[in-house]
Amino acid sequence: MRKLVLAAIAGTVVLLLASSGNKTTQDKVNHKVENAKESVDHAMDKATDKIDKGADKVKDAWNDTKEDVKENAQEAKKNIKEGYDKTKKDIKEKTRLISPDYQSKRGKKT
Repeated sequence: MRKLVLAAIAGTVVLLLASSGNKTTQDKVNHKVENAKESVDHAMDKATDKIDKGADKVKDAWNDTKEDVKENAQEAKKNIKEGYDKTKKDIKEKTRLISPDYQSKRGKKT
């Protein structure tokens, strides 16, 4: 009977040690999984921040480009109008100069 009690005690001790070893391993695995989740979350936050910064830079560049195009269009419009006005003035001047010659050839007095 004494051997049987010692065997039961020994078996109980072995089971307790084995179950506590499993618990420690499971805790370690859970801890590693939590660390991995935190690392992934951190990496995703960093990536999101970089994407947001990149999107902001693209938006700023687009707005700058639109503003530059608008300014250049205004300047081109001004230059075209100035060229048109100058050409119109030149044509009037040349027409005035040509008119007396044309009229004199036709026999009209100016």
